[in-house]
Amino acid sequence: MSRNLRVFRQAVVGAAGVVALTVAPAVPAALATTPAAQQEGKPTSPTKDVEELVLTSSEMELKLAAQDFVIPLRGLVIMEGEPPVTPGQTTSIDVRDLKAHSVSPDDASPRQNAPAQQDIGEVRVEQNADVSSSLTMTQQFPPRFEHTVSLDLRISIENPPEELRERVAPRGAQQEPLELATEEPVELVGQPRSFPPRGAQYESQGPVDLVLAQEEVTKAGILDDLNLGIDIA
Repeated sequence: MSRNLRVFRQAVVGAAGVVALTVAPAVPAALATTPAAQQEGKPTSPTKDVEELVLTSSEMELKLAAQDFVIPLRGLVIMEGEPPVTPGQTTSIDVRDLKAHSVSPDDASPRQNAPAQQDIGEVRVEQNADVSSSLTMTQQFPPRFEHTVSLDLRISIENPPEELRERVAPRGAQQEPLELATEEPVELVGQPRSFPPRGAQYESQGPVDLVLAQEEVTKAGILDDLNLGIDIA
C-alpha cells in the first residue's frame, strides 16, 4: 500500500471518531430514562392536594328560645386529600379550619323568618376539631362523588334572645356573646362532581341539639338545618 493511501485512511478514521463523539448522549442512558423528580432528589410518591375553599350560598337555621332564625353564612374551610379514581372506592379527606360568619345584604346582621323577632346580631361558626371525612366515587364518567362530613361546631351569638341570656348570666352582667356548641357532630352530605368541590352543596342530615359551650350539658337551642355551598377560593 502506498504511503499516500495509508495517510488518507488514517484521516478518515480520525474524522469518524470526532463525529461519533459529537452525537453521543450528554448523560448516561440510565440517567436519561430516570424521571426528573428522581434526578433532583425529590420524592415520587403522590402528595395530597390542599385547597382553601369558600362557603357560598350557605345558611343555618337555629331555634333559640322558641324563635326560629335563618342565618346566611360566609366563610372558609380547608380540605386536604386525594379523590378516589374508581366507582365504589372511598378515601379519607381531612377537613379543618372551618370558619364562617353571618351576612346580610343590608347590614351584615342575621335575617329572621319574622320581622317582629329581635336581631340577634353577628353570628360566628367555627369548627371545634379537625375531622377525617369520607369521599366515595359513585360514578366515573362523568365523575360523581358522595362526601360525608361530621362536624363539631361552636356557635357564637352576639345578641341572643333575652330569655336565653337570663339562663346564662344574671341581669346587669357584662353582655358577652353567647357561646353554644353542638351536643353531637352535625353530619353533612354533599354530591360534588369533582374534588376539590366546585359549586357543591352540602346539607345536614337532621337537627342537632345545642348546649352551652362552657358546660356542654345545659341545652340552649337546636341547630335545625345547615346548608353549605362550597367552591374554589
